[in-house]
Amino acid sequence: MNNKLPGSPRRMVVNIAVLVCALALAATSSAAPESAPESTPESTPESPRYDVLNLPAIPSTLAAQSLIYSISKFGDRYFATGQHGHILYSDDGGESWQQAEVPVRSSILDIDFPSPELGWAVGHEGVILHSMDGGKTWVKQFDGLRYGEEGLAHYEALAAANPDNEMYPLLVEEMRFAISQGADKPLFRVAFPTVDHGYAVGAYGMALETVDAGQTWTPVLEKVDNDGFYHIFDVAPLPEQGKFFASGEAGLLLEGDISQNIARRVRTVPWDGSFFTIVDAADGGLVMGGLRGNMFRTVDVGATWTTVKKPMTSAIVDSTRLADGRLIAVGIGGEVLISADNGASFTPVPVAGAGQLYTTSGRVYAVSEGPEGTLLLGGPAGIHKVKLP
Repeated sequence: MNNKLPGSPRRMVVNIAVLVCALALAATSSAAPESAPESTPESTPESPRYDVLNLPAIPSTLAAQSLIYSISKFGDRYFATGQHGHILYSDDGGESWQQAEVPVRSSILDIDFPSPELGWAVGHEGVILHSMDGGKTWVKQFDGLRYGEEGLAHYEALAAANPDNEMYPLLVEEMRFAISQGADKPLFRVAFPTVDHGYAVGAYGMALETVDAGQTWTPVLEKVDNDGFYHIFDVAPLPEQGKFFASGEAGLLLEGDISQNIARRVRTVPWDGSFFTIVDAADGGLVMGGLRGNMFRTVDVGATWTTVKKPMTSAIVDSTRLADGRLIAVGIGGEVLISADNGASFTPVPVAGAGQLYTTSGRVYAVSEGPEGTLLLGGPAGIHKVKLP
């Protein structure tokens, strides 16, 4: 069981929205806004341009069988997020799913609830959504167009007030570039330590903070030691109160401190590939997984690392801690792995009725602990509930 950030309610899963995997592997999946096919005509008065930020998600009886990027649990309610603005919720342990009302058709990649009623979700086009009724209905609070426009005004003001600071002019240029690109960058993670204070992070180093429950979102790139603007994929709490790790591409690992409002680069990481998921173990250790099936473990907050013992797998894209302390990790190729030694080693799990490849496509993007010894797996073929041995 994972916290998204210290101080937030206990969470049943660290769910990686695995479009990040395609982004890291192909470096193209998030390079342009999610839009209509190339054959869609240019905007005219009679035929306006298809815009996912201004079109609501379409209700679909097949939403739970469509592409799913994340599965998580808050309280007694499960949530799944997916393509075309799909946000689903289940109150019966994943047996049936209801589709929430969502005002955009952007792919939704992550979700967090710091209280039973108040929730936030993030996804493509830099969208940030907010719910005040436990996830049944959502409104848009922010998007990638505002990221560039408001970020430019923010950093221009800081540059003018701090003429000797060489960083702010660079961030001014970064925001100008963001404006030129439009709403093209996805947010991968949202985390609220309290109902008022939250963060959203994503592609190309996007980092936003709110201290007023999302009424305003402010870029905080200057507070993150990420001058390469690498993607930030996942977060997990550290043992010390108020601190957390954030993992990303090119070996990026950040140690964040909420009290100091800063995230510093950890330089001891033994590999320079992308880390899509990070999970905290019951013994205080942390395990990171990423490209090529690589997994590493630390028990001293990143001072030293050991290679996790495991079979060869595809990229590790999601992980979670079960209620009994065991860890589950899944590979994008469909592998399900389990650890009973706090992540020092993992072994394959032949999930009941599915073997190791639970869909015909052999893809899995998300995992959550289900009720009564089950797992909920998400991927291109939707949500599947499987029994652990």
